[in-house]
Order: sequence, then C-alpha cells, then structure tokens
Amino acid sequence: MTPLFDALLRYRKVKGRFHMPSHGGRSFKGSAGLYASAPFDVTELSFSDLLAESSGVILRAEELAARAYGADHTLFFTAGATDAVRTALLSVREKRVAFLGDMHKSFHAAKRLFSLDVTEIADLGEIERGGFGAVCVTSPDYYGRTRDLAAVAEACRAAGALLIVDEAHGAHFAFSSLLPESAVKYADLTIHGAHKTLPVYTGGAMLHVRETVYAAARAARREVIGTSPSYLVLASLDYARDLFERKGEEYYGAVKRAIERAKAKHPAVEVLPAEDFTRVVIAKRGGGLALAAHLEKHGFYAEAADADRVVLIVTPFNAKHLERAFAIAETCDEKNAEYPDISDIIGKVSVYDVGVYPPGIPLVKEGEIFTKEKVEILRANLDRLFGTIDGKIVTK
Repeated sequence: MTPLFDALLRYRKVKGRFHMPSHGGRSFKGSAGLYASAPFDVTELSFSDLLAESSGVILRAEELAARAYGADHTLFFTAGATDAVRTALLSVREKRVAFLGDMHKSFHAAKRLFSLDVTEIADLGEIERGGFGAVCVTSPDYYGRTRDLAAVAEACRAAGALLIVDEAHGAHFAFSSLLPESAVKYADLTIHGAHKTLPVYTGGAMLHVRETVYAAARAARREVIGTSPSYLVLASLDYARDLFERKGEEYYGAVKRAIERAKAKHPAVEVLPAEDFTRVVIAKRGGGLALAAHLEKHGFYAEAADADRVVLIVTPFNAKHLERAFAIAETCDEKNAEYPDISDIIGKVSVYDVGVYPPGIPLVKEGEIFTKEKVEILRANLDRLFGTIDGKIVTK
C-alpha cells in the first residue's frame, strides 16, 4: 500500500499543469533522462497534502511508515536527516540535553541555532546524576558499529530523560531479522536518513516519535522545514517502505550471501567487524585514501575513505558488483599521498566545528584547541574538510 505514490501516479494523466515546478511534468529532448521522473515532481496541491500540516496522503504514508517501524508516529522530511535532527532537538528545547559519544555536525549546529543547554557526558552514570531531560546518542556509527541502546534506554528511564537516537545510517534495520534491532524499539525520537540505505531519493528522511512527544515534534517540524518539499523524495519514501516491507528479508539474505562470497574469494581484503554486515569497511593501513582512488580509476566509488579505511555501503542493488570491487582492491599496493604541513595551527583555538566529511563528526569543536594528533588526521584529509573558509582552517 503506497497512498502518496499512488496519488502522484494518478496525477500523471492530467491535461495541464499551471503550477510550479515550471517543467510541467515534461521530459526534454537532449536531457539524457534528467526529467524522467518529472511527472512525479509536483507541489502541494489539493490532492497532494501539505508536508508541514500533513493530514491527507502524506499523513497516511507516514502512518504506514510508523507501522512498519513499530513507532507511534512518523514524520517525513525531504532535506535530509539534518532537518530531522533539528526537529528532534527543537521538540525538547526547554530541557537540558546531554550527548554521549560522537554526534553529527548537524547536532552541534542545531545546538547553537536554538541556543540549547547541551552537555557532553562520558558514561551512562552521568545520565542519572546530571538531571538531564533528554539524552542523544548515535547508533550505528559511520562504520556500522552499534551502541548498546538497551542500556542507554534503561539509564534514561531511570533518570526520567527522553532518549534521542541518531540512527541515520540504520533505516534498513527494520526490514530484516539478519540486521540489528532498530533504535525505534528503545528511543523516544529516532532519526533515519532513509536515502543512505534504502532506495529513497537524496534528502529523504524520517523521524519516529512516541505519542508523548508527537505534538511537540509536529510543531517543531513546522518551524524547521522549507515550504517547497520535494514530492519525488516523499513518494520514494512511501514506495521504498512498501517495497522493503515485502522483500526486505529476501533482499538482505541475498546481500549477506554476496558479501560472504566476496570475502571468501578475496581473503586478502581485510574487512573490519561491524554489527551491520551491509557496511563493509575495508582496512588499508596508511592506504585508505589511495585505495579509494584506485577503486575510482576502475569505475567503483566508495561511500567514504580515511587514512586507514574505505567504507562501502552494500545494498540489494549493488551487491552484484562487490566481488569485482574486492578483486580490484587486492591489486592496490599504494600508500596515501603526502599533504601540506598545517602544524602551525597546533595549540590554536578553532573558530568553527572542523572535521572530515563524510562522516561529518566534528573532530575539533568550536572553541577547542587543535592538538598534534588531531591536526595529523585533518592533514591527511585536507580535500574533505568541513568548517573551513575558502578551504582554510580558521583559528584564533
């Protein structure tokens, strides 16, 4: 059942579109398929609902998503998990907020944007002692490693705190028993960047919320999102959820077999352990960036790379290429290139959150001092830094 997708499917038959977007649902000669999905690219019309105040086909699609994930309610977004993060934090803006472990740069930006009372904590014991109203964690991380959410949830319940989980990279967990449990089981607010692991157009995201925070979350979304949501993205959220509800077990069984075959045939490729087996992280000490470049020369693009690792997101739609990618990886004996010296920033204070994207986790936060160890990491990734001005790290 796909109420939003079906509504757009029916609308393809109308005679004239005198509304934005101005392409009118047409394809164009010479566009090389760029406008193939144009018939689905509509705006908020009488039949297509209003994202900020969903009450029609969008709301019905959100309700089906909530059912699929076991959530009380689900909210859709079309500008990425960043808007879901902002909505979650704005929903609890009157509370003291703690975060445990690494958080995406969008979290730290929202903290400043909304002037939130945010504290970094080091362990679960601080949750009960700290008097926090909400606790934020990330699980899984960029490398497919998950956190013990049951323990975090227990600590939050004991302290009367809401649990917010950034599970942006785990939107697929709900669709196969082979995958880790979804954070929806434990969290009051769960963030999913659906386009990261599901066949959703870029920007498709969801926020799953418990009944107790639903009204606050809907009100917060109204303030956060733009007024021109992409219906291509919304329809793909609806369609992908239905597809994976029906075929998720079959799909991920096949993905797991493909990964095991590739590992068995190419044992020289070292794959790091992770709870999410679909996140294939290849270890290449001192040569991660070189390996990513080597793969690109042969037409294979990784999700991310750092000095020692290459990250591949394996899905039902690319698993067939994995063996070939592993075969190419075996032939790489290159090391990472040397980057310019930036040791002059050691000991100085950062003006902005600075880190490597992806994964988008600030390595040095605004107001922190650049250490020698962190500068070495930044130096090895100068072409992928965020938090710079015209490519330069700003200090004071």
